[in-house]
Amino acid sequence: MNTKLLSIARWIPAVAIAVTSCTLSSMPTIESMPTFFGADKLVHTVCFGGLAFWIAFGFNGAGRDRWTKWAIPAILTSVYGIADELHQSFTPGRSCSVYDWIADTLGGALGSLAYLWVATLFLKLRRKA
Repeated sequence: MNTKLLSIARWIPAVAIAVTSCTLSSMPTIESMPTFFGADKLVHTVCFGGLAFWIAFGFNGAGRDRWTKWAIPAILTSVYGIADELHQSFTPGRSCSVYDWIADTLGGALGSLAYLWVATLFLKLRRKA
């Protein structure tokens, strides 16, 4: 397969999550959200964790050291979280919340770390094969 096409295809999951997130942020309410205490923050953490994981996958660990491989996707996810919260402030029925952004940023950090863990695990398995 063409290497250029493969590098573009690696970004499809991250773009799909970002588009879905933006679409959901444009809705005044989301009826299927869980209602237990803290559910909103958990949803933010999990969704933005997934976004960071797939951003890291898209970059394919770009950078020279583990810090850069972790930091770039986490920072990009946090910045997207800020944009998402600002976008919600213009959506009727929604609000901009610093606590949601903190959950987004936490998810970004955890998702980036999860990608590093998975990538390291696969690298070790490849070396054994």
